[in-house]
Amino acid sequence: MKNVPLIFLPVFIDSCSTETSAQLNTGSISECLEGLTTKLYIAKSTQRFATLTLFKTKATWDAAIEAKDIVPLYNTYEVASANTEATKYESGNFVYTTKKEIKKMTSESYLSICSHRALKSFENSDYTQIYEVTEKGEILGVWDVDGVQVKGQDITNFDVAIRERPVNDKPPFTMCTITFRDFEEFEDYGIIVKPTWDPNVLNGVFEIQLQLTSASSTEVIFTALSACGASYYLDLLTADMVLADSGGASQTVVVSLLGNVYTATGTGLTTGTLATDGVIDKAGTLVEATAIPVIIV
Repeated sequence: MKNVPLIFLPVFIDSCSTETSAQLNTGSISECLEGLTTKLYIAKSTQRFATLTLFKTKATWDAAIEAKDIVPLYNTYEVASANTEATKYESGNFVYTTKKEIKKMTSESYLSICSHRALKSFENSDYTQIYEVTEKGEILGVWDVDGVQVKGQDITNFDVAIRERPVNDKPPFTMCTITFRDFEEFEDYGIIVKPTWDPNVLNGVFEIQLQLTSASSTEVIFTALSACGASYYLDLLTADMVLADSGGASQTVVVSLLGNVYTATGTGLTTGTLATDGVIDKAGTLVEATAIPVIIV
């Protein structure tokens, strides 16, 4: 925001009314204050909503989540500010800012080791925007520089601390610290919307773990596990799976299920990888299995 030509954009809040004013007047009978942050969505640096209307549309969010442009993170608790005030040098009537303000937030999430690992994978990634969702069902975003598109607040750091062990009066938890790129971005360009649907309930992509049992030139036998390996996943179909050769080309197979065991049957199968065909939609639940090696013997 600071390195582009200055565009005066109106702050937009529709959770209390549907109109806003571009003028910076100060008249106010009551203040419309956003609620406590209860959920975070992390987004790729290039992700945008083309219009404010699309920002408020659930189908647009669903499509962005399926494409992994936006990832719903876990519910947040114990949300707190960890801001650092500016450092200034003063001598007589001379005042000089030596270090600018830094905007930070911290939160806790009560996570299994699998979820902690997933959260940590977004450290130092190309996911560098944050959307906040509040207890009131509001979504917090900001205007892009064009004044038309909507984006998340830019962040410079997404830090996931060591997972804390359970103690007598508290379950295990993970603390997350987010450092925002521009401490004024939300105040100057903020958007608060309250859609007709609940943004607190959107889920991310569920991980399916494939485990290879055996492989030959005519069949590949495997199992699929969900819930951090706790349950068998039994809803995979032929169209969901890709058995690729060592060059990445798909091999023709038919997938069948007997009990808890899948068999991918074909002819002339060669060494390669087995995975789902990207993210797949199973009755509104998004699942994905990352590739595992398949060695034909």
